[in-house]
Amino acid sequence: MTWLAWRQHRVQLLLMAAVLLLGAVAVLVLHTSMSQQIQDQGLQRCLAVGVRGAGCATVASDFRDEWFDLLKAGQLGIVVLPVLLGVFSAAPLFAREIEHGTHVLAFTQSVSRVRWMAVKLVMLLVPSLVVLVVLQLLVSSWVTDAGLMGPLVSGPFAFLNFESTGWMPTAHLLLGYAAGALLGAVLGRSLPAMISTLAGLVAARGVVAVVGPSLVPSQLRTSDDPMSAAASGLDEVVQVGYLGADGRAIPEGGFDPAVCGVRGGGSASTFDLAQCYAQHGVIGKYAEVVPASYAPMLQLIEFGVLGAVAVLLLGGTAWALRRQH
Repeated sequence: MTWLAWRQHRVQLLLMAAVLLLGAVAVLVLHTSMSQQIQDQGLQRCLAVGVRGAGCATVASDFRDEWFDLLKAGQLGIVVLPVLLGVFSAAPLFAREIEHGTHVLAFTQSVSRVRWMAVKLVMLLVPSLVVLVVLQLLVSSWVTDAGLMGPLVSGPFAFLNFESTGWMPTAHLLLGYAAGALLGAVLGRSLPAMISTLAGLVAARGVVAVVGPSLVPSQLRTSDDPMSAAASGLDEVVQVGYLGADGRAIPEGGFDPAVCGVRGGGSASTFDLAQCYAQHGVIGKYAEVVPASYAPMLQLIEFGVLGAVAVLLLGGTAWALRRQH
């Protein structure tokens, strides 16, 4: 059974090996070049402060112009890879067999349908996981070495920072394989299964991105200055607003900060913004945030949720295959 599965999927396995080899070489070459540039230009002092550090504004900005997009492209590759594997490896896995009728031969053998499903899934899922994890580690190391001169300056909840690190790529790979396998078994045709898998995985990412922050507790932070931000730039902001004279949040639409903008064509310095806020009963600002330190916990929670969904989908796949004649 294992030998037959290898013969059926050897082209896909060789392609995965090629992706791993080429991807690893590309990231290592770029990582080495970037590290050498940091060393040669003495940018180590700017890694922890980015463009805001003393003497770092110009050099860090030049560094970002050269490397920022490349670093984000590497992260994007890690985010997209589980989707591609789900669409091009998992969706046709059973759909092609059913479409061509070759599943009938397999079902007439002594091997059970569940074991047949498990062997075929493991044959592709394990190598896919190896490719993804190795490339993820290489890209994460590359991005980390760029410090705050790279994408990390946006904080751990920025989409690419969050989705390309920790458990998230693995979670989406498991979901991609489970969804692709189920749709392939149900639809029985490769192309519809691939299209449906792509649509489903994109929709799932959207839902998780919106619902995710609500899965961890938020914190309320306040500022006595209504003109300053109440939250750190690294935190995930759930809600922001102004505080009234009684210390309570002002209802949405209860205060328009535009009324305290520049008046009469004068400069901001000619108008006392603080006095204007006070006249309108605004004494501070608040922000409901998910602290940046909660990002690993949220990743673990989402991994658990997506993993559970993947198990349910695989159970549905086994049920669908048992119904095939």
